[in-house]
Amino acid sequence: MRPIFLKIKNFASPLGITARKPIFSWQLQNKQKNEHQIRYRILVAEDLHSLALAQNLVWDSGIITSSEQLAVSYAGLPLCSVKDYYWQVEVWDQEGHISCSDVSPFVTGYLEDSWKAKWIGNGQSKPFYTRRSFEINSKVKKAYVLVSGLGHFNCYMNGSKIGDHEMDPGWTNYHKSIQYTCFDVTDNLTQGWNVIGIHVGNGFFAGDSGSRHFYTMDKGYEPYGSQLMTIAECHIEYEDGNRSTVHTNEEGWQVRNSATTLANVYGSENFDARLYPHSWSQVGYNDSDWQKAVILNPPIGKLVVQNQPAITVKNIYHAIQINEPLPEVFVFDLGQNMSGMFEIYVSGSAGTKVTIKPGELMREDGTIATPWDIVTYSEYILEGTGEVEVWKPDFSCYGARWIQIEGCTRDVEKKYKPFIHDVKGHFVTSDSVDTGELETNDPRIGKLADIITKAIESNLQSVHSDCPTIEKLGWIETAGLMGPSIMYVKHVEDLWLKIVQDMIEAQTDEGLIPDIAPEYSKFEGGFRDSIAWGSSILTVPDLLLETYGNETAIQMAYPAMKTYMAYLKSKEVYGGLINHGLGDWGIHPQTGGDYIENVESAIYYENYRLMAKFAERLGIPEDANYYLQESERIRKVYNALLLKTVTCFGQIRTVYCKIDGKFDPENQVIQAMPLFFGLVPEANRKEVELTLHKTASTRQIHSGEIGLRFLFGALSATKRNDIVFDMMMQPEHPSYIRFVEKGETALPEFWTDDARSRNHDMMGHILEWLYKDLLGISSISGAYKEISIAPYLCEKLHHVRGKYHSVRGLILVDFSHSKEKVSLSVSIPANTSAQVRIPILGIGALVLENGYPISHDVVYEGGYYYTIVRVGSGSYHFETCFK
Repeated sequence: MRPIFLKIKNFASPLGITARKPIFSWQLQNKQKNEHQIRYRILVAEDLHSLALAQNLVWDSGIITSSEQLAVSYAGLPLCSVKDYYWQVEVWDQEGHISCSDVSPFVTGYLEDSWKAKWIGNGQSKPFYTRRSFEINSKVKKAYVLVSGLGHFNCYMNGSKIGDHEMDPGWTNYHKSIQYTCFDVTDNLTQGWNVIGIHVGNGFFAGDSGSRHFYTMDKGYEPYGSQLMTIAECHIEYEDGNRSTVHTNEEGWQVRNSATTLANVYGSENFDARLYPHSWSQVGYNDSDWQKAVILNPPIGKLVVQNQPAITVKNIYHAIQINEPLPEVFVFDLGQNMSGMFEIYVSGSAGTKVTIKPGELMREDGTIATPWDIVTYSEYILEGTGEVEVWKPDFSCYGARWIQIEGCTRDVEKKYKPFIHDVKGHFVTSDSVDTGELETNDPRIGKLADIITKAIESNLQSVHSDCPTIEKLGWIETAGLMGPSIMYVKHVEDLWLKIVQDMIEAQTDEGLIPDIAPEYSKFEGGFRDSIAWGSSILTVPDLLLETYGNETAIQMAYPAMKTYMAYLKSKEVYGGLINHGLGDWGIHPQTGGDYIENVESAIYYENYRLMAKFAERLGIPEDANYYLQESERIRKVYNALLLKTVTCFGQIRTVYCKIDGKFDPENQVIQAMPLFFGLVPEANRKEVELTLHKTASTRQIHSGEIGLRFLFGALSATKRNDIVFDMMMQPEHPSYIRFVEKGETALPEFWTDDARSRNHDMMGHILEWLYKDLLGISSISGAYKEISIAPYLCEKLHHVRGKYHSVRGLILVDFSHSKEKVSLSVSIPANTSAQVRIPILGIGALVLENGYPISHDVVYEGGYYYTIVRVGSGSYHFETCFK
């Protein structure tokens, strides 16, 4: 057993750690069964030599008897800003064997506000370049650049772009916080003269529509500044021990307008290649006609390190087909709807123009279309070099599968027009690590998981957006509701922590957590104040705790949670219900349900339960008691006003009704949510369960995005996974599999063939069911310290296999069944245990582990026999069959 994947929690990158007491975590690689950690020791040093000798350490934890591997806080000497550190961990297994990890480095950012640099620019609101030459006379040991630019920037050193990031820094409320990035530029510097260059665009800081689509411009958006600006420091340590810093100020920094003449964050950019200053970030470039940089008034927000994963290019898609639906209008089909930066390859005369129109929809005539006919396009003016010119946007992405090129030809004889050679799609998304894979013997289900994952990736940016086309906003309900689904396929711990910070910064003086964070637009009514959205301030920290063992969000957000709960209490009606908000939004396209009291108040109850949980965990017993009492109060009011004895489906039953006492025989969510949250009195549980099953007897989904997760969860908990499966596979809408059969490559927004957005993940809750129930992987306790393996024996499938890379390590499941045999292979990571639920063929069937019979108890539940085997870490193969 050996420690691997060393990580500092709450930071996606080891560059720029700003925690004074970093939290260390690691996974464990096991070779044998039943391996677990009984002790650990962490060493931290300023240099590799000291670490190797275990001398002159800044921290030695000592040998700690503990199985902890997810959250060990630093307790050594005070760390210094912008400095290298090295750490490793030793672990002891149950046999007393010691193993040691590889060395893992990290670099601190600013632990306090000690910036020497100034914000600079040219005093204008259009994109600009800035550069500075500097000389190095000694051999460089280490060098780091700390840099930000508002609204977005790219940084260059000696002619090369630094790193693979796109659209840094992350979107924030720039009046509260502004992110900077730390890059290692050691290998970019040379002895002699060097040049640092920064290219800055608008983003959301100083939005520029260019008379094209900018969704929030007329919806309360207010620019955070009127001048684009940048700040940077290059910290250099030399082999002789000396240090120097190059930072933005008036001395030596030159600026000029960019060849990017429009940088609309909603996906429209203009670029005039004739204006591009070739080699501008290289040594030897003559910048004598540039202007001197101007020191600008700093923005209001505080500089903080970018903790979430950077946006990077995950994949590059090539055209699978090129059509010409109209004369000299070319449509390149990239085969995948994506959040893309679209790259063109074109040649032609100087001053000729190419128009690039991305789209995720297509008209009957073969030209592209956009949702609501929004106007989004980019323009490229050729330099006319005689060679193929290549360009893609610098500061924006857009959701599209098809790219329509206008103003060009593909006829080599037409010299008077630019020739379009090629178009490529750069799929940009958060660099969050992939964690899940799933496939079944029905390839449509694997494809469904893929199109949901593609929609997730398209909306994982520096926020979780609703879509990459129309709004691009951080609607926060999906972080909580879709979080469990997303966490099966992407490791979003650091991004979700950033979303918590966004919510804290968006909270109003009254305590409201608005539906969008950062709040780049200010809506009214339920589109600003809806509990399923605002309650993400509680549900997201709970997901971080239960999935990743991360308590940081609870600690940082607890005051905001308390203020939000006080705000909600002030909005109570009927002595304890909530009746404002959007209800079950999306139950029909662009509409919410009319069951607001049922939906919102169930979430209100759950909020109190979570508050009690958090208060107890934080050691605040008086708060825990208060919130428990409040949850009980809400439970009593909920059941007194909404649980009614009525005639339903020809019988007298006590079931949940609308606030007016009417029972809706089609609505599944108002029965599912109280079941899911444990609101139902035990005496009435059976009736409510039967009613839920009856409302779902058509096997048709009748739910919007708010109720969907709770519907699937309640059906699963009441042993009716067969209903969930059939809902998924319906040939007509509402249906998931119809999206697959209609050829969608990302998940559309609503239950219809003509949804306005074709790249929304908000209805993707079936992904959680696929991993948790069909594949059968879930956490029982301790963030996968104790694991449940319980694949669903589905009569309409005979094979499912997949994996989930949990925060503790890789979990594998391969499950198949026939009339003669059930086969289940599992792999469990070190330092964990699992309860493996094995379906068996019936009374008298054998259960074999690696070919040998094992004793077992038989349980009959939900129409099936099964047994539960408890195992430690390692790989196991189980079979059940008759003699």
